Amino acid sequence: MRLSPPSRYSCHPLALAIALALGLPAMPHALAAASAPPVALDIPAQPLGQALNELARQAGLQLSFPSTLVAGKTSLPVSGRMPAQQALDTMLATSGMVASVRDGAVVVRPAPEYAAGSLAVPVVEVTGKAERAAQDDPEQGYRSRRSSSASFRGQDLLDTPYSNTVLGAELIRDQLAKTLIDVVKNDPSVTPSDDPHWYDRVNIRGFYLGVDAIYRDGLSINDQGSIALENKAAVEINKGLSALRYGVTSPGGTVNYAVKRPTDTPLRALHLSADEYGGVGLHADLGGRAGASGEFGYRINLAGERLRSHVDTYRGEKRFASGFFDWRIGERLRLELDLEHQRLDKLSIRAPSLWWWGWDEDAAAVAAAQAAFSRIGPETYAWQTWAMEPNRQTYAGARAIYQLAPDWKATLAVNYSKLKRDQNSSGVWSTVAPDGEYEADLYYSPNQERNNRTQQLIVEGDLRHGGVRHELAFGADRVRRDMTWPEGVNIPIGFDNLYARRGLPRPAAGPAEAGPSFLRNRVLQTSAFVTDTVVLNEQWRLFGGLRHTSLKQYGEGSATTPASLQYDESALNPNLGLMFKPHPRATLYASYAEGIEQGGLVNDPDYTNDGEVLAPLESKQVELGAKWELGADTLLSLALFEIDKGLEIDRNNGNGTRTRVQDGRQVHRGVELTASGQVNRELRLVAGAAYLHARIDETDNPILVGKKPRGVPSWQANLYADYALGRWVPGLSVNGGVYASGKKAVDERNLWMASGYLRFDAGLKYVYGAAGGQRVVLRLTVNNLADKRYLSSTTWGSLQFGAPRTVLASASLDF
Repeated sequence: MRLSPPSRYSCHPLALAIALALGLPAMPHALAAASAPPVALDIPAQPLGQALNELARQAGLQLSFPSTLVAGKTSLPVSGRMPAQQALDTMLATSGMVASVRDGAVVVRPAPEYAAGSLAVPVVEVTGKAERAAQDDPEQGYRSRRSSSASFRGQDLLDTPYSNTVLGAELIRDQLAKTLIDVVKNDPSVTPSDDPHWYDRVNIRGFYLGVDAIYRDGLSINDQGSIALENKAAVEINKGLSALRYGVTSPGGTVNYAVKRPTDTPLRALHLSADEYGGVGLHADLGGRAGASGEFGYRINLAGERLRSHVDTYRGEKRFASGFFDWRIGERLRLELDLEHQRLDKLSIRAPSLWWWGWDEDAAAVAAAQAAFSRIGPETYAWQTWAMEPNRQTYAGARAIYQLAPDWKATLAVNYSKLKRDQNSSGVWSTVAPDGEYEADLYYSPNQERNNRTQQLIVEGDLRHGGVRHELAFGADRVRRDMTWPEGVNIPIGFDNLYARRGLPRPAAGPAEAGPSFLRNRVLQTSAFVTDTVVLNEQWRLFGGLRHTSLKQYGEGSATTPASLQYDESALNPNLGLMFKPHPRATLYASYAEGIEQGGLVNDPDYTNDGEVLAPLESKQVELGAKWELGADTLLSLALFEIDKGLEIDRNNGNGTRTRVQDGRQVHRGVELTASGQVNRELRLVAGAAYLHARIDETDNPILVGKKPRGVPSWQANLYADYALGRWVPGLSVNGGVYASGKKAVDERNLWMASGYLRFDAGLKYVYGAAGGQRVVLRLTVNNLADKRYLSSTTWGSLQFGAPRTVLASASLDF
């Protein structure tokens, strides 16, 4: 049931947000002075000629000068988000040269104190478009040029032999996205796998991403809670095998959250958001630098939100705080500290699943679920009003970046992330009857913890020999993941109805009944790695990398018995690539990779091997691709791939029990086409299409051979466009999205193929003022404009509906 509209005399949060937003533009235009757009830069101290070339590359500028001009000179390091003028001033501070902008060109010449009585120094002109330069900042625009997590060196996306998508903060704000599920609709190779009311999980290239596939600035974190987006500069999706970069991980790819950095110019921003269900949030984003020479940087994000959704009586409260700080010590050393804490209290609700009607290989159960499907929808969940779950997430990370030499630097990074929650939910204990009656349960498991620790050292630099340049990176890392929870309480509590909920009282079960929390699972991963990109000439590059991983996994612990070592194995994973650039703005590539992923942990008393940790699974990938820069600033990417991995399945023992085993292969072959960026002065877009042929093979269960994995559509397509109407109404733009998906299997035998869908979003954006000054940005978005009823996920047999038509609004003030 959709929430009824509020009383005519009440102050609805959505109306309040719109009213406040419409009142803000009364500030005079004089408060919004334009300034040069800042650019995200990371250029270490090095020979001045190389530094200028790197600045030109990162800022998208054109550069040409005689090498004798800068011979023997060294630049100062530049790092952070700043206008190009400020970057040049910093870079040239001790070189005896200065820079100024004249009529769209950057002029470099001798500083006055060096000019008199010295040798004449020729003038260098650097020209380029500010619009393109701004795209290097992951927080700005719809196209990012670099990924901080695709490789160890943070390469340009155009020059990597694999497929990546970077979805920046501006796109996230324009779409009023709240969760990872909201963001990944912009990539056709990604599908939701879990209910966003629970936590953010996705499939990439048809493979489920587990806890070993989620990262923050390249370091492992646990995602079994909602990941806040307020302090994220970008969500980076690395598609395909990532074993070289991350070790043990899903063959589908990884998700990396890039965190916002300190700004070199003062940033003060407030964001007010609201939705039609009564949800309202306030977010402050503050950044800048302090100290005599700006050596101390800070970026602070604070947020509070009242959570509501289309599910009747769903409620929650969120409190969030984060801080990123850096300290530039001299010319060579930079220290970084990253802190975050989130308090999230929300109602626990369970989405329908095929399991509610019986085992998924039972044709009668599938038929019963299909018969009930017409009576359920986006608002259908199993829940009780008392099932509130507190969730606490804490993160602390630190980095030291040291410039060893002009072409070499070392980075030492450590992190610790902790998730603590009291799982307190009510779902279905027995099967749902045709009239909707079911026996409900209580699952109470307090004091759960998910703790991740990472230590990492990376050394990177360039070597030149015989006209060939080697772009090297090598190092080592160690990751530890601990999961603790008690035996818990899981009991039936009475009968309720799925179609006409009555509600049940909560049994008197507390921590004493749940028992003490103990270590259930521990993973220790220790790795050493090396990569080399061999630049043969302007057209040809070779890429090679190797990672050795030692993996230990502990499990089968209890309240009285410590977790024991389940396996201790090692693997050597290679990665090879060949790149050819027929044009400076185009790259063709071929790559091969091998990887391993963590075996499953069986956690169900109905399984004969409950508590067992299964062995790691091996996988291989071949990929061919092409990337082009088109038009004003658009990146077009094409990839063809095949991924072959080991398979875990549930074997029915015929006596009411099951055994989870590793048997067979899962082979996914596909093609992806994506485009993102500034098409022309008015139009920006993010678009893509993907086709995936995913099948199960070589298993002893003949019923599964040739079947599609659950939750994997054969095709998906997306288009989101923003068109500026500045010629007619300054500051106004219209935007909209089209999202389409093919059929998905609900059960393992593919007896039920959920229908595909086509849905639309639409929105408006109004900007009053200019970037860099005081301005107001108003956004209004309607998701699922036609109120389409569709299944967004059937992974694991889930019947997870997409949200119905939803109106969202926000008002942002930069001052």
